[in-house]
Amino acid sequence: MIVTVTLNPAVDEEYVVPEFRPGGWFRATKVQRSPGGKGINVSLVLKQLGLETAAMGFLAGFSGEYIRDFLRRAQITTNFLHVRGETRTNVYIVDEVGKVETGLAEPGPYISEEEIARFVSNYERILKRTSLVVLGGSLPPGIPQDFYCELIRIARQRDIPTFIDAAGAPLLAALDEGPNYAKVDQRFMAAYEGVALNSLDNLIEAVTRVHALGVEWVIASYRTYGNVFFTPEGIFLAEFDRKGIVSMFGSGESIVAGLLLSGREGAGTKERILFAMAAGLENALHVEKGVRDRSAVEKLIPRIRLEKLA
Repeated sequence: MIVTVTLNPAVDEEYVVPEFRPGGWFRATKVQRSPGGKGINVSLVLKQLGLETAAMGFLAGFSGEYIRDFLRRAQITTNFLHVRGETRTNVYIVDEVGKVETGLAEPGPYISEEEIARFVSNYERILKRTSLVVLGGSLPPGIPQDFYCELIRIARQRDIPTFIDAAGAPLLAALDEGPNYAKVDQRFMAAYEGVALNSLDNLIEAVTRVHALGVEWVIASYRTYGNVFFTPEGIFLAEFDRKGIVSMFGSGESIVAGLLLSGREGAGTKERILFAMAAGLENALHVEKGVRDRSAVEKLIPRIRLEKLA
C-alpha cells in the first residue's frame, strides 16, 4: 500500500472568473471545494486510478473533520492526528480568459512537540504495511524544517522507498537524505541554483546535481506544460499542448500518482512518463482536481510529446 503524508492539509477553494484582475469584483462562473495538500491530492488520484492508498498527517477543527469525512467517503484509509486549531483554507483563482492562476495559502495550525512525537509513533506503525511513502507539501508552524529528513530516514531503515514533493528549506533538507523520487519546482530550483533555468541545459545541470545526491528519479517542471525527468535510463523531456486546458491546479500531483501507479504495474521508463503526463493533462482539462478515470488518462497518451535528451 502507498501511504501519503500531508503534514499541512488544506481545504482548497477554486474559483474560475472571467478576466480576473486585482481590485475588481467578480462573479465566479465555476466553484470547486475539496480536500487539499500534495499528499492528499496524490491519494485521491491513486484511488481514482484504482489503487488502494492511505493518507496521514494533521487535521484540526471543522475543516479537518470535513477532510476526514470526504476521504472516508472516497474509501481512502485515513490515519490523521487531530490537533488544536483549524486546518487551513487555500484559495485559487483561475482567470478563464488569460489562463492565469492566483493562489492564497494560510499557514495552518501550530503543531506541538508532543503532537510531533505522536505522529512519528503512528508513522512507524503504518510503515509495517507500506510499500512506498509520498511526502508532500509545506510544513505547518512548529514542525522543524528538516522533519522530512527524519521521515525518509525512518522509511529507509525499513527498506521502504520515498517520494518527496515539496519546496524551500524542507525540500533541500530532504534531498540531503536521498529519497528515491523527488519532484522539484523550476522556479524554486532557479532561486536555489542562482541561475535562470529557462534553458534546458541549465535545467539538466540542476536535476543532475539532485540525482547525484542519491535520488533515482528527479522530476523538474519546465515552462508551463512540460517536465524534465531524470531516470535510471536517461533524461527525458515530456510536454503536452494547451488545447482544452482549464486549470493546472493539481496536475503535478496527478503526474506523481500516474508515475507511481504505472511503476507498480511494471511499466517501462518511457511508458511511466507518458502515463504520468497524460494523468497531469487529464487533470488540467476540468476544474475539479484529479482524473475522471483510467480510461480518460489512457486516451490522452497520444497528446504527450516525449524526447530523450541524454
